[in-house]
Amino acid sequence: MAELSAKTKELVKSTAALIKKDPEKLTSRMYELMFSNYPYAKPLFKNAPKNQPQVLAKSIVGYAENIDNLSKLEGALDRIAVHHIQTSILPEHYPWVGNSLLQAIKDTLGEAATDEVMAAWSEAYWFLANLLIERERKLYQSALTEERKKIVKDTAPILKEKGEAVTTRMYEIMFSNYPDAKELFKNAPNNQNQILARSIIAYAENIDNLAALEGAIGKIAQHHIDTNVKPEHYPWVIESLLQAMKDVLGDAITDDVKDAWFAAYWVLADILLKREKELYAAA
Repeated sequence: MAELSAKTKELVKSTAALIKKDPEKLTSRMYELMFSNYPYAKPLFKNAPKNQPQVLAKSIVGYAENIDNLSKLEGALDRIAVHHIQTSILPEHYPWVGNSLLQAIKDTLGEAATDEVMAAWSEAYWFLANLLIERERKLYQSALTEERKKIVKDTAPILKEKGEAVTTRMYEIMFSNYPDAKELFKNAPNNQNQILARSIIAYAENIDNLAALEGAIGKIAQHHIDTNVKPEHYPWVIESLLQAMKDVLGDAITDDVKDAWFAAYWVLADILLKREKELYAAA
């Protein structure tokens, strides 16, 4: 990854003082823009603390002030990356934040937001975003440990017994929390819950041998293309699935089981997202 230019660092750092005068104004405006222009962003922040604008404001100012010495931010970057994993942040969400943040910076800086300054902030944002995306990719991949694979595999028997009840409940939760999801399933067969249950069980049984699912993964990816499934829809599914597992399977879904399935889901999601990106590009 190319380093930031000295000029970019100078411009970002020089405007940090202006932003620091009222950083919460900046972040409040950013969230206002993002939630207005990208409504799907709202669920990603539903468990955010009330002082989220202040938290983000502190991070932005810290980044601007230390842009020429990012080693001082290593710990903060690690914490942000872990938080993003826990809240199902994907690379595809970063443009939503970037577009909203840059417009908020322009609104906040006023006449100081010259084309040169805004170009510097854009470069700085995407430099940081790519650092975080790379850390998050490694975290997603490393989360599915051998122990967690075993936990997922050990849930296959109970899913064989109650899998359809789980997926039926999952769709109830998802359609209730995310009404836009209904459009994605308008042509789904009547036994869609059974189809998904079989897929979940097969994944659990073959979590340590994904090559056995290559054909099925290809079919799922193509189906997602045909039904216009996008990356931003993936967090809806895992949230709804985990809640459905808890509702139907009760005490069998311990925190360890929940964490294992969360990790397993995102490994599979990563495979599907890459496959779907290739299919969209070839269309």
